[in-house]
Amino acid sequence: MLLFSIQAYSQTRILTGTVVGEADDLPIPGVTVLDKTNQTGTTTDVDGKYSISVSDNSVLVFSFIGYASQEFTVGNQSIINVTLAEDIS
Repeated sequence: MLLFSIQAYSQTRILTGTVVGEADDLPIPGVTVLDKTNQTGTTTDVDGKYSISVSDNSVLVFSFIGYASQEFTVGNQSIINVTLAEDIS
């Protein structure tokens, strides 16, 4: 009798996108992009663009001073573009 185990590995891939401001639709450089699931992160470049290694179960948090943070579950997406609204609280 042959016994074996099957392990499910979460495949990683590169996810990209752009972060812009809601008020003017201009790119926001320096936005923190944090993968809460894998505890990795990056920041947007001068054009508001980012790329980060993610898995299907990754949850990304986008944050920047003066703007309300947003969270997105990655799923099977390969591009997530984000529009941040000013934090009025």
